[in-house]
Amino acid sequence: MSKLPNLASNLKCWRKLNKLVFTGSLSCPGCSVSFQENYQAGYLWCRGCRKKYRPTAHKGSWLYGMKLKPRQLFVLLWCWQQKKSPDTARLLACVSYTTAQRWYDRFRKHIPEDSAAILAGLVQIDESYFGKLKSNQPQTIVVGAIEPDTRRVMLSITNSRSQTTLEQFVLENIQSGSLVVSDKWYAYQELPLLGYAHESWNHSSGQFAGTNQIEGLWSSIKRYLRKLYGCVPTKNLQAVLNEWMARQNQPSWFASPENYLQATFVPC
Repeated sequence: MSKLPNLASNLKCWRKLNKLVFTGSLSCPGCSVSFQENYQAGYLWCRGCRKKYRPTAHKGSWLYGMKLKPRQLFVLLWCWQQKKSPDTARLLACVSYTTAQRWYDRFRKHIPEDSAAILAGLVQIDESYFGKLKSNQPQTIVVGAIEPDTRRVMLSITNSRSQTTLEQFVLENIQSGSLVVSDKWYAYQELPLLGYAHESWNHSSGQFAGTNQIEGLWSSIKRYLRKLYGCVPTKNLQAVLNEWMARQNQPSWFASPENYLQATFVPC
């Protein structure tokens, strides 16, 4: 059984939510009068304008309608950040397996977009197939790129491995002038014409040293999916890829539940 960090009680977790949503001041956004707590009813009350505020509903919060106790939310979020399986999360949070899995999907859905995510310098690129090999499920192609020095990544589902498709991915996600390292797939051979330096390694003859980081990335993602679902599914795959990009590009969001909530809540 995984050991939880020293999480607070339901009351203290509720107060943490209030401080995150109302930026620590715990005063009314309308009249700046200090809030009065009503923990049993789950709201904050302003004596000035006589309005009620709930941290799970303020300004269209994605927690609107939450039926979890505050501590259960923090436990599930911690388990997701630590890559625990939904089965482990349900035991630690005392919820059903379906609830744990549904909240995992909800956490992925509300990851903020990283507008500054563009790779530069030395970049390794490759494609991989996702899906069940021993069934009639169609295989999904994912193209990815990684900066070996910073471990920042870009991942995207694509419909083919054609030259046009892969060159478009490079143009959108890698800064011009970067050194792109790939295998010997023909689609990358004209990257120098687009303003990129290019280096290729022949995987057929056992040359993997130049692309070992991106190859290891595929192994890590598929191992994570098998841990969660027992297989490598293609349903909601882009959401999982977005989660992985956020883990690599914005690790601070996954350092604690408070960090993730701070990044996803709408500030006052």
